[in-house]
Amino acid sequence: MFSDSIDDNTEMLRELLRGLPPSARGRAAKAAAAIEKAFTNLQKDHPKDGAVALGAAFAIFMVAAHLVEQAKDGKHDSLIELVN
Repeated sequence: MFSDSIDDNTEMLRELLRGLPPSARGRAAKAAAAIEKAFTNLQKDHPKDGAVALGAAFAIFMVAAHLVEQAKDGKHDSLIELVN
């Protein structure tokens, strides 16, 4: 379960990633790379722009919130179910 600690959440996600089968780990790596590339491109296009950084952070947290809400709504039992 996510908490209010970014460090704890990051460590939990690392543990989940380590537990993925190799085929799923590859898909996870591709997804992470795509998001990181989008963020890096924003940084290149808008260096030192606090508004862009804030918007990107907001989007990341909204995605996390949607994942948690889907779990609460019974769309999957846990984040691990997303791997299937």
